[in-house]
Amino acid sequence: MNGKIHGLYTMMIHIARKQGTAVYHRRFSCLLLTSALLLALSGCGSNATKFPPTEEAVQTAAEKLGWTLDTEGTQSWAEDQILYTLVTSDQANVSVSCAVAEGKRFLMENCVVTRLPDKPQFAWEDWEEVIALAETLYGGFSEGELYQTLSKQDIPEPEIPPAGPDTPTGLESLSWEAELPAGYGSVSWSITAGTVEHNFPSPVIQDWRITFSISLYESKDAYENMDAVSQVPS
Repeated sequence: MNGKIHGLYTMMIHIARKQGTAVYHRRFSCLLLTSALLLALSGCGSNATKFPPTEEAVQTAAEKLGWTLDTEGTQSWAEDQILYTLVTSDQANVSVSCAVAEGKRFLMENCVVTRLPDKPQFAWEDWEEVIALAETLYGGFSEGELYQTLSKQDIPEPEIPPAGPDTPTGLESLSWEAELPAGYGSVSWSITAGTVEHNFPSPVIQDWRITFSISLYESKDAYENMDAVSQVPS
């Protein structure tokens, strides 16, 4: 594992630890491995815009949304790899990791909302600002293009995994993909119970937690190569 890949691995481990469950840790471990393999094998590409974005660029983009950049949370483990931490106007926590390896750009943005009193329902408009930030920082899109493309997609039935000792209470998830000239996007939304009273015969959910994630890649091929590797049993 070369220096750039090792740095990306370290950066994404930091994000995974914020998710707080064994299921999330396993999902991110898979993504860490596939990201490293994809970036190690990627050919050379050109960067149309400054990437990764500077702290000043992230702060400007955040201020347009009424968000706050936590400058103390900015971390970098290697050249062209950086993690930014932000807080939205609704006090949601957002992390944005950006990396360039072998000339290929990769961006992952995660937004976590906690202590919701009622079970959340998905609506695209709730995530327009999150998508807009990813679009701005990645570059190459026309304004609003990414959100318009994604929000035209139907909302599928949620995936509900079988109950088990490692399955978070109340876990449900949705996912989408979108191909555009400027890049390829993968989006996921999931909910889990936050505070749970483990009463007999069934637990009582006191509040809820949402995780919304958007990842942007150079191309559909880059995304599919990563996804193919993630399907290989460990």
